[in-house]
Amino acid sequence: MIQDNLLKTKEFLTQSVTKVRKLSSIKKINKAETPAWLLFAREILRNPRSMGAGLPSTPRLARTMANFVPITENELVVELGAGTGIVTQALLQRGISPKRLIAIEQAHTLSEYLQKRYPQVRIINGDALHLCELLGSDCQHVTTIVSSLPFRSLPHNIGHGIIEQIQRVLPKNGLLIQFTYDISGRTLFLPSDFKRISHKIVWRNLPPARVDVYKHI
Repeated sequence: MIQDNLLKTKEFLTQSVTKVRKLSSIKKINKAETPAWLLFAREILRNPRSMGAGLPSTPRLARTMANFVPITENELVVELGAGTGIVTQALLQRGISPKRLIAIEQAHTLSEYLQKRYPQVRIINGDALHLCELLGSDCQHVTTIVSSLPFRSLPHNIGHGIIEQIQRVLPKNGLLIQFTYDISGRTLFLPSDFKRISHKIVWRNLPPARVDVYKHI
């Protein structure tokens, strides 16, 4: 099953690259009309390691992540690696108020797309390696971080740097919700004051993914 999924992922990426090159040779596409799949494929071509996947997350995986987020009235939810907004949409459908949601995306083109798609959500174009600086005074009001960042494919120094930022932002009992394509259950390289309290494998995602929930104790 895993081998079949990898082949399908490779096929999707190959087809996306072909479409990007074909469209680029025909005409210059208006940014406002550019489909999400094309933006995603372009970013993979530009920086495949930071994207971490050949396919965007499925709505099923996004809903699974969103369902772990507590519904409260005042605290902020931060989404890291918002991409084309699949998880963002799931968080809003979960009942998270747009005023409580901050989505951070490093790629400028994807950030622009998110801002147009979700004008009521605060979209920040920036690197999670500077999370505290990006959030400013809002750091004091964050209780949940939902991350789609590919920690296992990022350079170790960058991954550890982002984790340190998350550790600074999350208060005691704050939650980190992270997905990975490694379904073996290996714990993310987190400090000892993070405890995994729940998880769920989404078999119907392509490829299958695991959602882990960590509490900052």
